[in-house]
Amino acid sequence: MPFKEFTSLLNSHSKRVILGICMNAIGNGMTMSLLLVYFHSIRGFSNTFGGLLLAGEAIAGLLISGPLGAAVDKFGPKKVMLPGLVLAASSAATFAFITQKWQAVVVMSLFAFGGQCIWPSQMVILTRVTPEGDRKKIFGFQFMILNLGIGFGGLLSSLIIQAGSLRSYQIMYWADAVTYLVYLGIILGLNTPHAEKYIAKDNEPEDGSYKELFAINELRLLLIAGIILLTFGYGGIQSGIPIFATQYLHLSPKWLGIIFGVNTFSIVLLQPLVLRILEKFSKYTALISIGIIWALSWTFVGVSPFVPLFAGGLLLCASQLVFAFGEMFHAPTNPTLMQELTPEHIRGRASSLISLQWGISGILGPAIAGSMIGNSLDRQWVLVMIIGSLIPVPLFIKVRKEALNSRNGHK
Repeated sequence: MPFKEFTSLLNSHSKRVILGICMNAIGNGMTMSLLLVYFHSIRGFSNTFGGLLLAGEAIAGLLISGPLGAAVDKFGPKKVMLPGLVLAASSAATFAFITQKWQAVVVMSLFAFGGQCIWPSQMVILTRVTPEGDRKKIFGFQFMILNLGIGFGGLLSSLIIQAGSLRSYQIMYWADAVTYLVYLGIILGLNTPHAEKYIAKDNEPEDGSYKELFAINELRLLLIAGIILLTFGYGGIQSGIPIFATQYLHLSPKWLGIIFGVNTFSIVLLQPLVLRILEKFSKYTALISIGIIWALSWTFVGVSPFVPLFAGGLLLCASQLVFAFGEMFHAPTNPTLMQELTPEHIRGRASSLISLQWGISGILGPAIAGSMIGNSLDRQWVLVMIIGSLIPVPLFIKVRKEALNSRNGHK
């Protein structure tokens, strides 16, 4: 049973966190892909407003990720996470009652704030309650559970949503709010010093700073390379592929469910196999491989216009299968390595840097896709994605070299 090799690593604390992540993922899977549809079809907001709102959410998350990472170190992850879950639950429920644009802006801002409280906090807790040798598997399991929850949530939303029905959308957002409340109850019952503020040992500083974090050269390189990798490798998937498939290739929108379904279920089924493969290689080699894998997946997208329509759809499915392997390399490797390079007293700040990577790429990726595809530069956009995915490779090679030099210097 593929889950057994993961569940055997779980203790009573990590079980709670993983269960909460799964519940929360179900709620997110129900709502994340339908927000713009809800705003446009039910509330009558323009797609332009919806797009700006999502960009605003990403920018808000970007601005507050740094201070919240510092708050996790100062007060402890549990004390930051609990109000974040309350805020996320209340704002998710409030989405059901939005009728004005200003209300959407306020609620989306609060939702972004709550989400930024949750992400670095849960990562710090999961890191602390897991032995260092098991962290790669735990982060891989977390990613697998996250995708399983999102996939299941998407299935539930397809059963709940009815075209033109306000009540069906409201039920969906209320259900999303409930998943946050369940997670809140799980974290309230989490009784471990690992969820509280870290108590410095005699030889450790009482407090830290981002200056201390950025002084770690390997970490600085990882941050820059990660932003580039996610911007070009990942950032254009959700925003660009649907437009490319339906408007450029003229595939039916029904293909999108199949294309992204291939990605989701590949991760759920193959993550255990990928983790066994990763055990044979260093984390640095795994990171170098991700850019090459994602460049290959975008190459499948680039070839799709040159074949018959059905074959083009199959190539997009193949691209998401290949892309999933890159995700399964990235999910356990990047956070594990960043946490390994970070002293315990600034772990919250390091976790916020991971949010920063996703936040910046979440703004730049869709912006590049929208501007290039919107100006009929579809093929050029794919080429930019291929080249951009390869740019971080030499940076990751440099990180590996720095790590080897550092290791030899300590011998």
